[in-house]
Amino acid sequence: MSDKRSALGALSAAEKAAVLEELLAVRPDLREPAEACASRLMKDARRSAIADDVASALKYLDIDELNTRAGYRPGFGYVHPVEAADEILDEALQPFLDDLQRRACLGMGSAATEVAAGILLGLYNCREGGSESLLEYAPDYTAERASVMVSDCVKLGIDLPAAELMPGWSDLLS
Repeated sequence: MSDKRSALGALSAAEKAAVLEELLAVRPDLREPAEACASRLMKDARRSAIADDVASALKYLDIDELNTRAGYRPGFGYVHPVEAADEILDEALQPFLDDLQRRACLGMGSAATEVAAGILLGLYNCREGGSESLLEYAPDYTAERASVMVSDCVKLGIDLPAAELMPGWSDLLS
């Protein structure tokens, strides 16, 4: 019995990227179709999926991480739990912000708008925090990050979603 598995299917994301780079180096004629595929992939952004991913990333962080970052830290002094929670939450949010920046810089306005809307909705869905989560330690985190994001979107020329989607933040989105 021969179990023939695909080597490509077994590769990690980094290994697949290396294969693509090598393939494009050997076959430059494939660069144009590869660019078209990449562009289609980058333009496909779903607001609700991004919102769910953002909310999950922020709500389900390990609260024990706070113990390693808050309190007295040699060489740093005292780190307040709110400051430590903000730092951990920022690290979880950063990949989404990087994705937004990337799409905006590529001139993919509608995709950037969807990513921005998804991030804002994800933050909005976390605004109540929740007990025993890092958001409990940083009650203003979501509104503060949303405010910064709105400013960043204006600078990037990204259209923001209608304020009706987030009635509690209508003044922030106006």
